[in-house]
Amino acid sequence: MGIDDGPAGALGPQCAPVDPPLPDRRRITHDASAYVCTVSCVALRTVHELDIDLPVIDQGELEPVSAPWGGNLNDAHVQTGRAIRTTLIDARLRRSHLENLDLNGVVWEDVTVTGCRFEKVDFSAARLTGLTLERVHFVNCKLTWAHLAESRLGDVLFEGCRLDAATLDDITTVGPTGFVGCVLVNTVFRDCVLPQAAMSGCRLRQMSFESCDLRGADLRGNQLSEVSGVSSLRGVTIEPAQLPGLTDAVMRDLGVIVRGPKG
Repeated sequence: MGIDDGPAGALGPQCAPVDPPLPDRRRITHDASAYVCTVSCVALRTVHELDIDLPVIDQGELEPVSAPWGGNLNDAHVQTGRAIRTTLIDARLRRSHLENLDLNGVVWEDVTVTGCRFEKVDFSAARLTGLTLERVHFVNCKLTWAHLAESRLGDVLFEGCRLDAATLDDITTVGPTGFVGCVLVNTVFRDCVLPQAAMSGCRLRQMSFESCDLRGADLRGNQLSEVSGVSSLRGVTIEPAQLPGLTDAVMRDLGVIVRGPKG
């Protein structure tokens, strides 16, 4: 438990009740070999029609650890210390809860994060490259001016987070990934493949998509009038109420000029 410089173990059972604002359902699995029914340690959260498996953290099974830490992090609760402008390379974070931390300007490279919850963590101006995120929940985190690149996301939820002026380069969703109630003002998505992404109730003012593939993404419940790079929106799902805003975005991107009387 806690800091571990060796390889991380498999995700073990650690179930506890949670009370998230979005729908939450425990997933029941049957172990045929043991003839028992067990409750797996994930919370199933839904964003539009996208089901996201998130970890359920049992605080009683976590070991207190202070930031900064070195190497791998397993079964840890990190809520004290600062790690401003620190570097973490080729590490694994598993089954851990990180909260109320200042990680401003950190550099993470080739880090794998599995079954973790980040709550009120400040990743402002962070440089996050080559990350693998699996069953990760970001709650009220700050990623202003952060740069996330060359990373793969599966069963990841950003909830109430600030990603304003952040840049996401070469990001691929290999599993369900949701953004709920997030600030994405002046955020840039570049060369991203996001077929399993969903956004709901987000602020997308002056957000841009550059050479992205969003076929299969769900953008219902967001204002699209100030989004740029609408050619990347081919194949996305929207709702009828968004058509006027999307029309404004298309006309602005194409530089269409409307002249003459109405009617």
